[in-house]
Amino acid sequence: MKKIWIIFIGLMFVGCASITPHQFKGPNARTAYSMRCSGLGRTLNKCYIKAGELCPEGYNIISLTSGVVAVPANGGVLAAPRHDMAIECK
Repeated sequence: MKKIWIIFIGLMFVGCASITPHQFKGPNARTAYSMRCSGLGRTLNKCYIKAGELCPEGYNIISLTSGVVAVPANGGVLAAPRHDMAIECK
């Protein structure tokens, strides 16, 4: 059981290692992106860094949500942060 737990934790880190933005048209018909910046070791700051890379001229935040995802593990619960952000480039 310990091996499965270690593999699961490793996959959470690897799976969340990069942020994959999804492009769409924003409310002002400009280029917009939604992204999830979640997982163990992640902070909301990763979303802000990615937003700056995607929109070098600046951006407006359309939506920002944060919470915690609980995962059952080894008879207990593991909590990991969850952050979702949608931005529209200026």
